[in-house]
Amino acid sequence: MQRSTTIIHYAPAKLVVVLVPKCGSTTMIAAFLTLAGLGAHALSTRNFIRSEEGRAQMLAAGLEVRVARFTELTQMQKSDPGYRFMTVLRDPTQRFVSGYFSKINRYAKRFARHAYLWGKLRQALSGLGAWPHIEQANRHIRKLIPFEQFVAGMERHGSEWNSHLSLQGRIIGEDLIRYDRVLMLETLDEALMPTLREMGFGTAQLAALETLPRKNPTLTPPAARGQLVTPDLQARIARLYQGDLRLLGQMQ
Repeated sequence: MQRSTTIIHYAPAKLVVVLVPKCGSTTMIAAFLTLAGLGAHALSTRNFIRSEEGRAQMLAAGLEVRVARFTELTQMQKSDPGYRFMTVLRDPTQRFVSGYFSKINRYAKRFARHAYLWGKLRQALSGLGAWPHIEQANRHIRKLIPFEQFVAGMERHGSEWNSHLSLQGRIIGEDLIRYDRVLMLETLDEALMPTLREMGFGTAQLAALETLPRKNPTLTPPAARGQLVTPDLQARIARLYQGDLRLLGQMQ
């Protein structure tokens, strides 16, 4: 089976951004919509790029957000060395904790059906207004699946069943693609603008990004998230993501 990943392809700049779930992917899509002159749609990013009208406008601007096979991307690098590749990574523990808060429903649906059904029932009982907001289910699911239990479940089942929790190195094809820029989510606010400037984006384009907010931030306060990770759980998460820790260590 051929490996694939999700990319932003911005042809006018000959730039490919390989997206990693839970690593600012929605923020990056909104940024490139803005750079392509489609910033009016940055507030409804996901809906816009999935719509027929949105895809048509993006295509006209030379912008794509799509799934690509790594064979295509490696061939692109070989046939046109002028193409640049970049990605955004994240501290594995922080990404894992964020996944627990925002994607516990997907874990429960697959591995703890009773907790999933209970959460969806409580969400439904909260009224029609609650249905589009998955946190209305997740907060009840987390009561039945505490963080330590989630860690233990991931140790049993592994991380490759869901892209939001799988190894970042595998998602970006670290063994296949040569990256010109690798940014970290923790410093993305400070690093993105200088990086784009180095890549040739003009002052007017970058000025449009100045007021772009971070998209889809995890709503739970950082202090509350930090309280979950005991030294023992930190070590267990590190074992789950030792490949990513090795990758990040090589980049330092």
